[in-house]
Amino acid sequence: ISDYSLSVAEVAPKIELVYHDQLPNAALNGVGWSSWGDLCVASDGSVYSGTGNHWGIQKGEAFVYRWQPSTRVISKVADLNAISETKSEEVHFSKVHAGIFEGNDKKIYFTGTLDDGGLAASEEMLDKWTEHVVGGKLFQYNPVTGKTVIYADFPRATVTATTEYDAKRNILYCALEGDPEGFAFGAFDMDEKKWIYTGSPGQITNDRNFMLDSEGNVYFNGNESFEHTGVRLNSLEEEWQRTKQQKEGKVILSSKKSKILDQRIHKNADTYTTLLKYDPKINEVVLTNSFLTSEGIRSSTRESKEGYIYGSTMGGELFRYSPIIDEMKLLGSNFLKKGEYITVCVLSPDEKFLYYLPGAHGSAGFSGTPIIQYNIENRQQKALAFLSQPMVKAFQYSPGGTFGSKLSEDGSKLYVGLNGSGSGNLKPKEHDGGFGLTSFVVVHIPSEERSGN
Repeated sequence: ISDYSLSVAEVAPKIELVYHDQLPNAALNGVGWSSWGDLCVASDGSVYSGTGNHWGIQKGEAFVYRWQPSTRVISKVADLNAISETKSEEVHFSKVHAGIFEGNDKKIYFTGTLDDGGLAASEEMLDKWTEHVVGGKLFQYNPVTGKTVIYADFPRATVTATTEYDAKRNILYCALEGDPEGFAFGAFDMDEKKWIYTGSPGQITNDRNFMLDSEGNVYFNGNESFEHTGVRLNSLEEEWQRTKQQKEGKVILSSKKSKILDQRIHKNADTYTTLLKYDPKINEVVLTNSFLTSEGIRSSTRESKEGYIYGSTMGGELFRYSPIIDEMKLLGSNFLKKGEYITVCVLSPDEKFLYYLPGAHGSAGFSGTPIIQYNIENRQQKALAFLSQPMVKAFQYSPGGTFGSKLSEDGSKLYVGLNGSGSGNLKPKEHDGGFGLTSFVVVHIPSEERSGN
């Protein structure tokens, strides 16, 4: 396979598969029905997931589903555009990208976004927002009554694809998307229904993940900081000066950075990411001492009892971060030798394992759509199952990857929201591979594979 060791489970898990149904059409638009956000396991055991048709601002559709363990049935519980009473000429939500979460009131919260939320405030979009649909909306679903209401509106021409909920403090953190200058960090007080912090556009780089520690601090990807990498930038200047001197046969003074040098630094800076921290005690974003020689973090777990947050980088590496000492440690490739794109990583209740699925953006099938269990102590990767071949054989369904997974409270079941498509002649020619038909999967992890041996 590669230089990296990958073991395979001795006992196969039981897999349950259900499709998101009650869809209005096949959405034959290139991407089609697709699931982009993390799941929610509620306190009553229900699991919530979302799907959208990725079909622009006028044809967009987005739904949220509830799977109940007592009946093992999945049902549609919310139509985001219907709840918003969106008119035909108004902006329609086409994706559920941000994670779904359960609030302290035991109600379920979620939001919708566009095909590309970063364009929400672009020149061609601004006049499409109305007083009725001013921007993104935070929805609240009551599992007792089955009713969904609009809990709050986002700022005008602003949506989000990245959120993190702090249940202890009842604060929702969001990457505010839409401004052409880039994404800003935002903190929303769920009790007061108001924004208590709004950062500047461009503050967040490579948006898609927030880390939350036990003290309520939130970490995210920021621009390269000269304080961290000044030595590297200085070495670039020296190298440029040497190159210039060799070419022109004379000494070049370096009192000011030239336009060429600035371009050189800017070109190289996109592979360095500073970890920024929002401190709720002072209501400010500050620099950490940690940075990554990649595009930053992409997924993260809760903080463990030992004080570590685990996750994966944009570059296909696993990491361990210690908030107390502000130390980022890379643990190696997250899959085989080169690593894969992983959008969600889950820490087991006993804190022995990480669970994730490599190849999130439609490429999981190339490696058989593996479910990986990573042993934290011995750093061993184990494939619990390869979903692709069995699902194609049994259901003519090709699983393409996931943006959402959660463990049950006891760690015996892994819930996964899958993107996929029909296989063979069941795959519409209009759909890209790995997308078009979303599903919900329950993986029953055998006790023998959870022993930690």
